[in-house]
Amino acid sequence: MSDDEREFLRRTLQSGPTRAQRWVRGALNGVAVWAVCMVLFVLVWSLVAWLVRHSMHVEIGWRSAAAGPAVALGALGSLVTAVSSSLRWVASWSDYSPLVRADLESGRVIEEYYRLDEAKRFQEPEHGGLIYFLRADDDSVLTFFDYESQDLGARGEDPLQSGFTPRTELIIVRAPRSALLVDEHFAGDPLAVGPPLPLTVGPGEWPESDMACDIPWDELEERLSSQRKST
Repeated sequence: MSDDEREFLRRTLQSGPTRAQRWVRGALNGVAVWAVCMVLFVLVWSLVAWLVRHSMHVEIGWRSAAAGPAVALGALGSLVTAVSSSLRWVASWSDYSPLVRADLESGRVIEEYYRLDEAKRFQEPEHGGLIYFLRADDDSVLTFFDYESQDLGARGEDPLQSGFTPRTELIIVRAPRSALLVDEHFAGDPLAVGPPLPLTVGPGEWPESDMACDIPWDELEERLSSQRKST
C-alpha cells in the first residue's frame, strides 16, 4: 500500500458517519416519520368523522368523547410505525468502517492488471450518461460508468464531450477486505468506441461499475438495448 493509497482509505474512514451519528440520523428520521403519520391520521380521522356525521348523524369528531381514545391510538400507532421504520432504516446501512480499518492495518492492496481489446458504450435516457463495457484479452467484460458524462447531461451540456477515454491497458487497485476501489489507471492506445447505443433497461438491471460484468460480450446489445433487439 502506497502512502497515497493509505491516505485515501484514511479519508474514506473519516468521512463515514460514526455509530452515534447513525443513531442521531435514525432518531431524526423517526421524528419525521411520526409527524407524517400523525398528519395522515388527522386527515383520515377528519374525513371519517365528516362522513359519519353526514350519513349517520353521529358526532365522533374532535369535540366528541371518542376523540381522546382515537388520538391516543393514533399517536401510539404513529410512534410504533416511526420506531420500527427507523430501526429498519439504520439496520439497512452498510458499515464498512471495520473492514477499512482492517485494510489499513494490513497495509496491502490488490492490483488487477487487464489488457483490453474492445469497447462498447451505452447511453442512459434520463441525462445521457454513458456506460462503457470493455472486453479484456481473457474475454472477461468490465463495466465503467462515465460520471463526467452524467454530470454534463444533468447540466444540459453534451455528455459526449466527456474526457473519459478507455485505453488498451488498465490497472485497478482495490482494498482486499472492504473491496473499495482505491485507484484505477488507463494506459496505452485509445480504444474505438463508436456511437453510443440507447440503454433501454432500468438502473436496477445495470451492471455494477468498476467490476466484472456477468453479461457475455456478444449478448450486451441484446440484453441492454431494445434498438439492437429489433434489428
